[in-house]
Formats: sequence, C-alpha cells, structure tokens
Amino acid sequence: MNNEYPYASMRDSFDLSAYFVVGPEDCKGRPLTDVVDQALRGGATFIQLRAKKADASELTAMAQDIAQIIEDNNKSDSVAFVIDDRADVVWQARRKGIKVDGVHIGQTDMEPREARALLGDEAIVGLSAETESLVKLINELPDGCIDYIGAGPLHVSKTKPEASVGGNDGSGKTLDDKQINTICAACDFPVVVGGGVTAADMAMLAGTKAAGWFAVSAIAGADDPEAATRAMVEGWKAVRGERKHGYAKRIVTHTPAADTQAAQEGTAPAGAEATEKKFTNAKEAKAAQKLAKQQRVDIAARGSKQRDKAHIRKTKPVHFENQFGAYDLEVPYTEIKLSDTPGVGPNPPFIDYNTEGPKCDPKEGLKPLRLGWIKDRDDVEEYEGRRRNLEDDGKRAIKRGRATKEWRGRTHQPMRAKDHPVTQMWYARHGIVTPEMKYVAERENCDVELVRSELAAGRAVMPCNINHPEAEPMIIGSAFLTKLNANMGNSAVTSSIDEEVEKLTWATKWGADTVMDLSTGNDIHTTREWILRNSPVPIGTVPMYQALEKVEDDASKLSWELFRDTVIEQCEQGVDYMTIHAGVLLRFVPLTANRVTGIVSRGGSIMAEWCLQHHQESFLYTHFDELCDIFAKYDVAFSLGDGLRPGCLADANDAAQLAELMTLGELTQRAWAKDVQVMIEGPGHIPFDTVRMNIEMEKAICKDAPFYTLGPLTTDTAPGYDHITSAIGGVEIARYGTAMLCYVTPKEHLGLPNKDDVKQGVIAYKIACHAADIAKHHPHAQDRDLAISKARFEFRWLDQFNLSYDPDTAIAFHDDTLPAEPAKMAHFCSMCGPKFCSMAISQNIRKQFGGAAAQEQLVQDTLAGKIPSAQEARGALTTPAVSATPGTATAEDIQAGMAEMSRKFQEGGSKLYQKA
Repeated sequence: MNNEYPYASMRDSFDLSAYFVVGPEDCKGRPLTDVVDQALRGGATFIQLRAKKADASELTAMAQDIAQIIEDNNKSDSVAFVIDDRADVVWQARRKGIKVDGVHIGQTDMEPREARALLGDEAIVGLSAETESLVKLINELPDGCIDYIGAGPLHVSKTKPEASVGGNDGSGKTLDDKQINTICAACDFPVVVGGGVTAADMAMLAGTKAAGWFAVSAIAGADDPEAATRAMVEGWKAVRGERKHGYAKRIVTHTPAADTQAAQEGTAPAGAEATEKKFTNAKEAKAAQKLAKQQRVDIAARGSKQRDKAHIRKTKPVHFENQFGAYDLEVPYTEIKLSDTPGVGPNPPFIDYNTEGPKCDPKEGLKPLRLGWIKDRDDVEEYEGRRRNLEDDGKRAIKRGRATKEWRGRTHQPMRAKDHPVTQMWYARHGIVTPEMKYVAERENCDVELVRSELAAGRAVMPCNINHPEAEPMIIGSAFLTKLNANMGNSAVTSSIDEEVEKLTWATKWGADTVMDLSTGNDIHTTREWILRNSPVPIGTVPMYQALEKVEDDASKLSWELFRDTVIEQCEQGVDYMTIHAGVLLRFVPLTANRVTGIVSRGGSIMAEWCLQHHQESFLYTHFDELCDIFAKYDVAFSLGDGLRPGCLADANDAAQLAELMTLGELTQRAWAKDVQVMIEGPGHIPFDTVRMNIEMEKAICKDAPFYTLGPLTTDTAPGYDHITSAIGGVEIARYGTAMLCYVTPKEHLGLPNKDDVKQGVIAYKIACHAADIAKHHPHAQDRDLAISKARFEFRWLDQFNLSYDPDTAIAFHDDTLPAEPAKMAHFCSMCGPKFCSMAISQNIRKQFGGAAAQEQLVQDTLAGKIPSAQEARGALTTPAVSATPGTATAEDIQAGMAEMSRKFQEGGSKLYQKA
C-alpha cells in the first residue's frame, strides 16, 4: 500500500477472541452503526461487515461508517475490521484511506492467493470452508497466504453456508471440542469457531485450542447487543483469561527497518524503497494522510508562491450616497508591480480585476460586507427560518446523528423581503442606484448608469442573495467583462468538506468569478454552509441534486413540496443563483430517443424520468411562478438549465435542444414580470461553425438575457484535454455575446476534479474570456497584452512571469533549462539562445539604425538610388535626414544597387551587424 492508506498492518496484532459478524439485515431494523457501537462497548475485538445484497458503493459507505465508529471508540489500534467476500471493495476502500484491515472469503468466493495478491502483504485475509475439506485446503495453502481460519457450525443455525466466518457443511452435524482441537492442530493458523454460538457455549469453546468465537444473531439479534456481547466475552475470559492466540507464518522479503536503513545507506536492492511510516492511532494516520495528499497536490499544481508574491489584493476607496445613506466602499483590485525599463524609467503597476476575496480563517468565515447596505434599505425582515433537519445532509448524517463537520463560525438570522421584491432588477427598474451597482461599476471601470440600465432591461444579472452578505458584488452581461464559473462539489464516493472549501479558495485565487456547488454526496447542507460563509463570489447550485438525495436517489419519490422546501433551505443559506431545469417538458422527452448520447444533463435526466414515471408535466414548469415569488424574496437569480443540451456533436442543434430553448424564452418573460433576474444556460457540445448561430438564437428567443455556456466543446475526441476543446468554443461564443463561461477541467467525462484540475480549468477559461474580451473590443481588454509584450521585448523576465495568469508555471518552465538567477536578466531564453533571439536582434537594429523615422529615411534613400554604405548609414543617424525625391532612380538602378549591397554583405561575412 502507498501513503493513501497510512495505517499500520494488524496481521500480527488482531484479536479473534470476540469476533462479531454483522450486516444491515441482521440488526432487526436498527441502524447498523448503532449495533456495532454497542458490540464494541460490550468487548467485541474483531468486526466483519457482511452485506450480501449491497453493491460496491453501499458497502464502501457502510465500511466508512463502521471504521468511524471504531475510531470514535478509540479502538482503531486494537479492533480489526474486515469485509466479507468483496476483496475489490476492500482494495478501493484502502485506497481512499478508510481503515479496513482486510477481507474474509469463503472457499468458493475467491482464490485466497488472488485475494493476497490484490491486497498485498499488509492486509488480513481470513478463510472459511466446509469442515470436511478444511484440512486438505490448509495443507495446500502456501505460508503467508491467509491469517486465520473460520470453522463451524458449532450448532445447526439459520446462517447460510459460507455467509459468515464459518460455513455449514450441509450434513446437519455439529462440531465438538475434539473436532475443534483436531482442526486447530492440523494448521498453523489461529482458528475461530462459530455457528449458532451463544453465551452458554463459552466454557466449552474456551477450553479448546480455538483462538476465539464468532457470532451473528446472538449479538445482532439481541435486544441489548452490548449486554449480549459482554456476557459472551466474560464467559470466554472466565476460562481463558487474557491469554492471546498466535499468528500465521508470514513470508517477509524486506523488513521495514532493514529497507529504511538500506535506502539511507544506498545499499537497497533495485526497486526497493524506504518503507513509509504506518500508524495505529487513527488521528495520526488521518493527519499523515492529509499531509501526504496536500504534498502531492502542491507538486502537481506547482503551488502559488510566486503568484501570491506578485498579485497583491488592494482596495480602492469610493464614496457613494443614495436615498438610503452614505457609504464608503472599498472596491478590490489586484496590483502587479513592474520593474523599470532599462535606460527609460519606471513602469506603473498593472491593475487587474480581483476575485480572490480578503483573507480569513475558514472556521470563522468572511465578514458580512453587504449586511449594512441591505438593512439600510429597510425592506427586509429577519425571521426564524425553516427547521434544520438532518436529512438535509443525507442518510449517513441521519445514521451518525450529525454532520461530519458542523459549521460553528459566523451565523446570521435568515432575511426575506417585507412587501416588495428585493432584487437588484427591481431597484434598477425603479431608478434606484444601490451600493452594489456602484461597487460593480468601479470594478468594471464603467459608468454606474450602464450597470443600472442593463440590470433593468434584463441584459445583465447581479447574483447577490441577501443571505450571502459576504459576497463582493459582480455583474454578468455581454456589456461587461466576460465572466467564468468554476464547478466543484463532493460526490458519493470522494471528497470532504475541507477539500471543497480548499477548492473554493483555490478557484477564486486563480480567477473564478462565480462557483457552483454541485455536491451530490454526503453532508450537502453543511458543505454548502462552509462554502457560502467563506465565499467572496456568488455561489450557484442545482437544488434538484439535494432533493434527490433526500429521497435516497429515487426520482419517482420527488415532489413539488419536497423541492420547494429544498429551494427555501438554500435561499435561507444564501445561494445566489440556482439552476432550474424547468424547460424539460414531458412532450420533449421523446425527441431525445434517437440521440447518440440521450439526455446528458443530470438535472434534465432526473426530471425526464419523473415526467415519464408519473405521466405528468414537470412540477418545475407548472410551479414556475411560485418559484419566481420565492426567488424575489431573497434576490436569487434563475440560471435556467439546458436539461436537453447536446452531449456530443452528433446531437447538436436538434429538435429537443431548440424546443427547450423556446420554453426558456417563455420562462424568462415570466420571471422578468416578477422582477426576478435570469440567465440562460447553453449547449455543451456543438460544431465550431454553429457556435455563432447558437448565441444568436438565444439572444432572439430569450430577449438578450445573459447566456451562460459550458464551453461549448467543439470536438468529442479529446478526453483528458476537454479544457482545451471547450475553451476553443468558449472564445467564439463569448466573442458574439455570451456573458459567462462555465469552465471545463481536464477531468471532464473522466472523474471528479482535484485541486490541480480546478486550477487548469480556471486558467484555460481565464484565457478564453480574455481573448473574447479583446475580440469584442472591450475597453482596456488589451492592456495586459501590451504590458506583457513590453516586458518580453525588454527582457524583464520577472514581469513576464508576474503578468501571466500562472506565474509559478511560467517560472518553472523557464527555470527547467535556465535555473540560475542571472538567466532572469539575460537577453535570451533556451529556445533561441543568445545568438538567435529575434527580440535581441530587433533591439540591436534600433540601436544601430534608429527609430521608425530614421529607418524609413534609409528605405526611401535606397529606393531613390541613394544607397549608403553601412558606415554612411550609421553616419546618417547623426546627421539631418535627407528627403528622398521620388523618381530620381530607375528600377534598373535600384536593382543594381540592391545587388551591390548584397555582395558587400556577403564579403563582410554575412553578419547583420558590423563593428564600427
């Protein structure tokens, strides 16, 4: 195992004396974790999870819960935990850092050698078999293959053959003490015996050579599992005491100490590495695992040291007054200091848009920047809000009785509108300029009236829920800088709250203007709370994902009432915009039947399934006006989802896509009628030549509501590089008016993005947005290009690095071949070297032949037949220029002069520059 599994092996320390086998079906309707917890308190020393009907993901989730219960009882270093049958699940769980110590297999489940090969030398492998074949099997197994044997049944039981540690041989016979001792004497493995075992059997079993007993129903089926376990443990110890059993022989190629010493001395065998430190203490193991993971991420992402040093967040003071009060705004920007131009003088610092937000303790959260602005308008009220339910965090939180990591930082009472909408659109339509609008105008370097008028017309949106006062106001619209959104969120199989908060700060550091939390796994509510309280940018969600989690992923159980409650929950938390797939109508679903990839939107497919199951129209469509009323109370913006977007080029621009777009146009008008802000989500995969058509259709049908597109991807052929294929389409669609691009990471279609994937996706889309702004001739869009071009020509290497979107990668690439510090002042790079650098040559041309006017004079003189020597040309730079008179030389004269100059150039050694 690598450092993804930091726990020490328990192969030489497990205790079989009180072995508890359990699964959900054994617990009489009680939570599995509660029964395990009680068994541990009663003295169980070994736990086996046996859930025959569970799939891999369900088993993994159960394993994580049981491992946590063992840790909570401070027994991670003394109680071993294995899974029945599924060596593949054990392997996956250990890779995820879940403390599963091994597998228990039946004789017909899997070849023991295969289990050992899959799990490696550190895992426990247990085996049960029919009694008659047990001795034969023992003799055939090589040393080091298995760690213990399960024998049974002691009594005829309801347990199925090989469903537990022991197996029923089908004969109806039971084991007695002599047979048990015979089995124990025949092998070098510890033997655990069970099958119908109760506390009454402890004296007999403890008197044999068995290492321990195993039980299922005697504990799991008991009214008090803790008392039942304790009675059996005490009965065993009354005879056996604290005496421990032995362990199976192991084949050890290299001892950890020897390997480590050999590695340090350089005498390790080829391919051998120093053994990583392993832990028995769960907290130490998790801390080591987190550190190792962070180190891998830092190496992959190249860190942000240079970027943090060069890109300094500052604020500009702006005084603003309106009918509600006077405000001293602090508008953020990024300052990048530049070095002097040699021989010319200083360069002013470059000023850039800032999305990073102020520094804060993630456990406390950001200060509520807008809280005073909101309350000064006196049109909101605080109220108690809906009751917090554990089901908001999913079924695993219900089992635990809490979320994994509850938010304990800044909190606020939820607010809602009193008697009119509190949306920025409502204010704009009533001629009110809010502090949010002034703040945005300063960030965009535009007049505040442009901001107000675009909001009033619906051509721009400013997502800023009154319950997310930490957010710094920003605007999305084609009249403004093109924005980018970064998606994040956990899934059912990976990620944690800490990782998601880290992704948030990482994404905004590199330039994400908004972030969507698309969590579909555990702790959805609590993860979102952590994200909102730490986010300086608007947060979007797809509330359907959480609603589906509440009904345990059964779309047929969804209802408008459940969805409405979920929406209000998220409004009260502070979600700024929500993707609502209200354009997926029942009659549109058959239009996707002949598609290559069908319906690829998660939200779209969920609603399509619900419509077909119930033979009803989508409740998102039929209750859309009520959704508008809810959003108007909190200033939540609609992001009308493209649930029928094409998932491949072959499906692009079909009837389903167009039908949904027409419906979104209708819904836009309905939302605007209630002063609710709207943006429209756009296609995912379309051919490059149809990109412009798609944006023009959206503008016409949706009346210029801001377009928000995923890419689009312009080819389906590049898994692992879809951040590139989509950024290509993103530039084109933003050029013609798309207001915000949703990033795509290299992991698109392949897996959940990690920290480095987020960075690569954000930077690819920063480039796409910037290129589109240049193409749109947005004011000052090209300033950064000019600044970096000047720095490049003047060989101001650090300025080149710092003006790039990723200074740390730029430095790493440069230093890969020229790492010495003096190279950062050299007039060349490793591509051309000192003799062939075109920019160095261009500088020398200017030094020798002057600027544009002097060079033009030389050209005119040459064309006029006045062909100077190199010496004369240099002299001309110090004497007044002589105007050329057109027509003073014939074409033949000019050609002859050119030939003469060519001959002299070759005689001089074909060198561009000659010594004076």
